[in-house]
Amino acid sequence: MISGTEQLSAETALQLSTALFEIEERAAAEDQLYALVNEQGAPALALSEAGQVLTLNTAAAHLFRVSSGDGLAALHIDGNEFVGFKRRLTAMPGPTLIRVLRFDGGDGAIPLLMTGSYHPRFRAFTLTALQHHWPASIDLALEELYGLTVSEREVLSCLARGMTSEQIAGQRGRAVGTVRQQVKRILQKLGASSQLEAATLAAAAATRADHDTPVRTGLLPLREQESHLQIGELMRNSRRVGWRRFGDSAGHKVLFLHGPSFGAGEYSADRDEAARHGLNVLAPERPGYGRTHSPAPGEDALECQYLDLLAVMEEQGFDQVTVLAHEVALIPGLELARRQPDRVRGVLAVSAAPPFRQLEQIQRMPDHQAIFIQAARHAPWLVRLMTRLLMVRTRQLGPESWTDVIFEGVEPDTHVITRPSLKSGVVATYSFYLNQMGRGFEVDLDLMLRDWGELFEQIACPVNLLHGRRNATTPPDTLEIFRHLYPAVCIELIDEAGLTLALSQPEAIYRRLAELAKG
Repeated sequence: MISGTEQLSAETALQLSTALFEIEERAAAEDQLYALVNEQGAPALALSEAGQVLTLNTAAAHLFRVSSGDGLAALHIDGNEFVGFKRRLTAMPGPTLIRVLRFDGGDGAIPLLMTGSYHPRFRAFTLTALQHHWPASIDLALEELYGLTVSEREVLSCLARGMTSEQIAGQRGRAVGTVRQQVKRILQKLGASSQLEAATLAAAAATRADHDTPVRTGLLPLREQESHLQIGELMRNSRRVGWRRFGDSAGHKVLFLHGPSFGAGEYSADRDEAARHGLNVLAPERPGYGRTHSPAPGEDALECQYLDLLAVMEEQGFDQVTVLAHEVALIPGLELARRQPDRVRGVLAVSAAPPFRQLEQIQRMPDHQAIFIQAARHAPWLVRLMTRLLMVRTRQLGPESWTDVIFEGVEPDTHVITRPSLKSGVVATYSFYLNQMGRGFEVDLDLMLRDWGELFEQIACPVNLLHGRRNATTPPDTLEIFRHLYPAVCIELIDEAGLTLALSQPEAIYRRLAELAKG
């Protein structure tokens, strides 16, 4: 199909479209991460260990007005409360509670209790809106979140079962007036306006807890020194542009441009190393990835990314930056350095590929990677179809193994990506790339096939390349193209590293980044 010169007939195109719809629908139904929340009748969502929304059901999307990729701020969950929530999950098995705020369109915030469980398989939390006795883990949460005494928690449990103050007094052997005073204190602590609201808030703590069995949940291995991932967004010309921040908020400013493989701060090593080396990292989500909308119809992809970067930098107060660029993201990084020379101190490119000037470059790539370059060159109409099939394959593999679509059969990358310590990041990036059904990958293909070598002509800052000697996608000898384009480039090869250099050598990357940032 790629080597052909004719477009598909209308009948064949219709047959492919119908078949693809059925395939995508079946793959979505088999998505294991989505099944965690979609099988719940109540509003439910899954959060990564860093507090990012991985997926959510329709009820949660309508209730909270959030989408995949949003962070704790979108749910109005305080960072300290999230840490306390995770600590409770380390203390004892079973679900616990977390408080979320939702807004009804007015000025008032409505508190909503959700039960939260940890799923070791996906290194993720599931939160479900509550629907009446509760286990010890729920009891502990009520004590910590609202300061309820033992007696007050017992009264609240009775309220959740629909009992009146008179019935509660009879059961507990107390005067009705005493019970009513307790109910009044409970309402004040919960921030509830009525006895009914308090009962509703507490109701499903038990009902939901009964559904969470030890088979599906587990103790969370809490990391005492955990670096925070801040998630936000802005609007530029009616387009949503997402961003993340992590590291040392008072450190040297770094603009992190993610590639198509390793997320934008989902891996804890990125956040930890940035903080350890005193780097204040701002990571815009590039068009088609995460929550950032694709370029508008007819808009140039590179110009769109450049303007997105400027908008995010301006909003976050990043006047001068050092650029960290993964793979194809070097292209918008160079564009920024070319057009804003006073704002870019230097560029560190990790696993970057030079412009595709030679067919030999493509022929030496693994077939399942090279086929997309060939399609984009000779049959652009086919790229969308292939990308959608790639997303189907991604969902079939699931959040734990989705990276096989990139690294299957490629060493040493397969060995690196399957490390248990990277599992949380692998699951988190699954949603990041699946969120827009591969649109970001299509935008990247458009950039890769341009003759973007001319971007080097006006670069005044230093450009350093960090590359793995065993990178099968871009063999080291092809990097000589960079030397021809920009003789001052500094190329450092890392032994035994492949395309997964960004994951296997985070300390080396951030150490060199800090050296570049500090001049």
